[in-house]
Amino acid sequence: MTHDILLKNGFIVTMNKEKTIIPEGDIHIVDDKIVEIGENIKVPDPEYTVDAKHHLVMPGFVNAHSHLQQYFRGVYELMGDFFETNLPLEGYRRPEQMETLGLASCAEFIYGGCTTSMLVYTYPNGYANAVNEAGNRCIIAGDVEHVDLEKLKHGEFVYLPEKRDAAVKRAKDLYFNWHGKADGRITTLMCPKAPDMTEPEVYLDFKEFATEHDLYMTTHLSQSMREYRQVKKLYGKTPPQHLYDLGVMDEKLSGAHLTYGTAKDFQLIKEKGMAILHCHSVESPLIDWIDMGIPIGLGTDDYYHDMTDLIRKQRNGVIARGSKTGGYLGMINGSRRTTRPSFYKMFELATRGGAEVFGIDDKVGSLEVGKKADIITFNLMNPYITPTRDPITSVFLYGMPGDIDHVICDGNFLKKNGKLTTIKMKEALTKAQTTCDQIIDKFFAEHPEQEKIWREKANQ
Repeated sequence: MTHDILLKNGFIVTMNKEKTIIPEGDIHIVDDKIVEIGENIKVPDPEYTVDAKHHLVMPGFVNAHSHLQQYFRGVYELMGDFFETNLPLEGYRRPEQMETLGLASCAEFIYGGCTTSMLVYTYPNGYANAVNEAGNRCIIAGDVEHVDLEKLKHGEFVYLPEKRDAAVKRAKDLYFNWHGKADGRITTLMCPKAPDMTEPEVYLDFKEFATEHDLYMTTHLSQSMREYRQVKKLYGKTPPQHLYDLGVMDEKLSGAHLTYGTAKDFQLIKEKGMAILHCHSVESPLIDWIDMGIPIGLGTDDYYHDMTDLIRKQRNGVIARGSKTGGYLGMINGSRRTTRPSFYKMFELATRGGAEVFGIDDKVGSLEVGKKADIITFNLMNPYITPTRDPITSVFLYGMPGDIDHVICDGNFLKKNGKLTTIKMKEALTKAQTTCDQIIDKFFAEHPEQEKIWREKANQ
């Protein structure tokens, strides 16, 4: 069936390299592609017309690093310990639960305008089934870590060969079963989880596999002080230096977080063309990365996939860092205000930036003729946004997922007039709630000390 969609009269922010903005423009979509962008486009009889007046129209977000870990939402935020809570909880997931949780995550991605997500997960097959049903676009990796998670709570790294072999098989099977499927919306990449939780032979094996099949690789890198210390202990070097010396660092590798990266580490990353996936609102050297020309993608990480909230927090991290160092801030009339990165730049990193990191910028990340029709619209008729002198500024500062009323991916409506079209949201969320309760109940039953801490912090 041929799709023929016309978006009319929108404030179009193309995110192309020329930074083209059309204050009142149209976009014509045929099948899965954009065929025309401009003003007063004439289409004799489109199948569907969207009146985008009073809307900001932009590319769908490219969420460059995410996980399906909403099952600990309402727990991890209060507990706040990655090694005591997050990692042990991961051991309570089961492969058969992943499609249920996956469909709820697809609903979350789509509702918030993430037409493309890069997702890392231990049991990815169920999520691939969910994406196939939901219609979004996803780059999926089965991650490989092979440490005893219970012992890791106490700082003890015990590497398990059987766990490693099973995870490696899942990751490679994912490629053979899903790469290029769902009309090309599902692709795969390889992910050794982190250099403290994955031994060097896995990195080298995945590098060889990725080269053979023309795939990208990703990993968590310098994400915790515990990782930093373990890699130093094992190899006598920082985590980035370790990957550099292994020969796996290149333009097809991306590293998430780099919270504990050093100036020398960033020089190695720049030299090899590796990308950084920035995920947290920590006081990161984001401006330095930009000025160095390091490719950057933005990702929501593990439990709240709202890109509008993420880009605000990340920019606030720059502000916090600048206020302490004296950098990135200008003095105007005796008061300080930030000038970089601009609101536009943050949107750019959240769209075309992520697409460039994974080599898909010829398909998504900007609104251009010939590219995939992955488009979102923000309704500006909201008293928090309008009136405004600049819609980009107002959407950055005040926009929320609920303001996104249309989400189009591959030329198909996944959200229309504020409602999901491919997922029965209430049903998906209700089933996911039941599954999450099962996971948390079992975890608390076997870790009563964790339940006690949670109840104290939740005042229950």
